[in-house]
Amino acid sequence: MLYQYWMIGEVIFIILFFSFIVFKLWRNSKNKTGKAIPPETVTGKIWHYTKYLLRILGVGLGTLLGLSLFVMIERNILSVYLETAPAPSKVEIPADLGFEVEEVTFESEDGITLAGWFTPPKNDATVILLHGYGGNRTGMIWHAQQLVNAGYGVLMYDERASGESTGEYRSYGWEDTLDVKAAVQFLESRNAGESIGAMGCSTGASIVVYSAALYPEIDAVWGDGNSSVRAQDLPSPPNPLVAAIIAGNYTLDWMYTVKLGIEPPAPLIEVLDQISPRPLMLVGGGTEIPYLGSEGDLYTYRFAKLAGSNAQAWVIPEATHCDGPSQRPDEYSQRMVGFFDEAFGIVR
Repeated sequence: MLYQYWMIGEVIFIILFFSFIVFKLWRNSKNKTGKAIPPETVTGKIWHYTKYLLRILGVGLGTLLGLSLFVMIERNILSVYLETAPAPSKVEIPADLGFEVEEVTFESEDGITLAGWFTPPKNDATVILLHGYGGNRTGMIWHAQQLVNAGYGVLMYDERASGESTGEYRSYGWEDTLDVKAAVQFLESRNAGESIGAMGCSTGASIVVYSAALYPEIDAVWGDGNSSVRAQDLPSPPNPLVAAIIAGNYTLDWMYTVKLGIEPPAPLIEVLDQISPRPLMLVGGGTEIPYLGSEGDLYTYRFAKLAGSNAQAWVIPEATHCDGPSQRPDEYSQRMVGFFDEAFGIVR
């Protein structure tokens, strides 16, 4: 609802802004005591009208630039407000889940209580599952079903300030690596197998991939829909639109630090190579986004290259963001299970 009202207010402001500019131009023209008379010569006339057109162009470009800066800043302010606000939700075990889970809680080192579901493994390996931003653990049920059916244990939990986990704010994954560390410690205390994997979708993917760079206890990681953690992670601008987005993200990063009062992590591109030699699979959508390119081109291939020879990239041509299970469910399941099987030395 806030977003809708904000957008209405934005449209009203833009209309009023342009109306004001047009009114000022009209008043200025009316207040002139006399009109400039074009010179008699052809050259003079050309220069006269050229200056007139340049003045109009200057006013138009200046107005457009000012309005663009305003929209970028106010959109960033809205994003910071909406994306740091807690996203609580009630989580219930679906009747058709298909496997038994234990409702568990564990605590991060900064006092956040994480709520989740745990299923012990039958093959000596457990995978941590993390959902997209603003959701809860139910967003990873399909992935969990595939893994449990293959004998894996799973730990699905709500990210901080989401679902039934505590937290006064969300940090777009910046502080969530602490929770992954707590999840690893929880699994070690529960004797959940010799191997620990991690996988996530969207922001969950960014969290588990970043966590793998920090914590060697994570033996293999699968990230679907990774994107930037910091503005530095964005690609080189192929056009002015991407350049504007990148500039806006630098401002957005600064706003996050001011709003939350926390230190930002290092860019993902600076830590990716720390995962090596552990296996890393990066998955992305291949559907083209107008003027931007596909998710695979923007992030997946580039991140895999930066990570090193331990990384694989799988871009699904017809998929959008985290859309692989919908587009290719059988292949996705086979590849995901096969990836962890190979990483953990499980033979079927």
